[in-house]
Amino acid sequence: MAGTGAGSRAKGGVWRWLTAPFSLSGLTGFALWGFIFLSVLATGLGFADLRAAGTDGGELSALELAFTIATTLFVVSAMVVALHHVVARGTHWAMRLASFAFYLVFALWSVGFGYGFFWKELAGQEFTERQFERAMMDLAGSVNRTSAMLQTSDRATGEAAALARERAQTEAREGRTCANHPGSTPGEGPLMRSRFAFADRANNLGNEARTSWFAPIADQRERLQRQVDALVKRAAPPASMNIADAERATLDKLAMASRLPAAERRALFTGLHEDARAFSATANDLRALHAEAFAGRLVQLAAEVGPDPARPGSPDPARAADPGYCWDVVLNEKITAAAAQLRAVQDVATPEFEFLEGPKATRAAFFGLIGWLAGAAGVDIAGDEAFEFDDKAFLALFASIAVDLGIVFLTLIGVARRPEGESVAALAQGMGQPTPPRLSGILD
Repeated sequence: MAGTGAGSRAKGGVWRWLTAPFSLSGLTGFALWGFIFLSVLATGLGFADLRAAGTDGGELSALELAFTIATTLFVVSAMVVALHHVVARGTHWAMRLASFAFYLVFALWSVGFGYGFFWKELAGQEFTERQFERAMMDLAGSVNRTSAMLQTSDRATGEAAALARERAQTEAREGRTCANHPGSTPGEGPLMRSRFAFADRANNLGNEARTSWFAPIADQRERLQRQVDALVKRAAPPASMNIADAERATLDKLAMASRLPAAERRALFTGLHEDARAFSATANDLRALHAEAFAGRLVQLAAEVGPDPARPGSPDPARAADPGYCWDVVLNEKITAAAAQLRAVQDVATPEFEFLEGPKATRAAFFGLIGWLAGAAGVDIAGDEAFEFDDKAFLALFASIAVDLGIVFLTLIGVARRPEGESVAALAQGMGQPTPPRLSGILD
């Protein structure tokens, strides 16, 4: 029997190396080291991304990377040690309080940088696409507003030219179209020739404004709208639409932007944004070059059929001897309104856009978290204004906190089990066993 028991113990000792990792203590240690490794990984990568985001190339040198890894190991190790002293039995209250304060500092470091890493993995690409989509839509809206004002100006100028042509034809056919010549008769004469010449100048001015200013903006607006549609609808225009091959290739990439490699997506987004900025600059230059110039020419044109500058309700006495002078109140008001429309055209605004994938995504998330926490506390600080603390940001923050909570929980479990383990080990070494009575004491 004794031999059988010894054999069983020996057999159990042989297989202990295989069963020990699956015991409660083994699994606790495995999970604790796993959470510590995950904390080091997330904190280190988040810290490295934050540092790399401030460099020109977006990468750290070997020395900087080694410093980052060492710092992360020190911080997480110090956090685990501080936590152990907080929960360990027998720790003096002053040491426990100091350890808790240091644990909070190290835990905030770990959670903050870990959150940046998790957010980059969960939402960095989607956030960038959303930002680019919003920037393009805002730009399209600005271009559409400008285009609408240009179309209104074009229509007003065209209507003024058409009215001038109509009035000239009426003068040739019936006469009496000028307020200062109520008795003019139909037929060719200085007044009729003046009316047709005026209509030609109005028509030429409208065509010039359309060719040099209105048309380029309209063409670019259509291209920009196709880009926004492809990005938002995730679909390229139908093959039946007559589009240049280069533009169609760009639209195809926009339709599948979420599936492109990060480097290709960066090139696509930043390239289109630079094109949009260049277009905005061109549109604004055209406005600065043509708006006041064409408006001034329209005002001068309106003055040719306008009243006395000193007395708006009367014909100009300085031109009373001019047989071609025609005071036309309706035409004067129409052309003056067209000039006002041209002056009301606004600049095209280009929203800012930054490609926030990779290290810059971590930086945006980190400072976005700081801004969100400060806002929750009622403090307004300068941060990433474009960052929105949405559901995925909460999920990333929860994941980062959960890693540290796992370390806390498993440390508590380990401390709770430690006295029993220590006593068993002491008994195995012959410590703590009852002292046998002395024979002399029994005999006495």
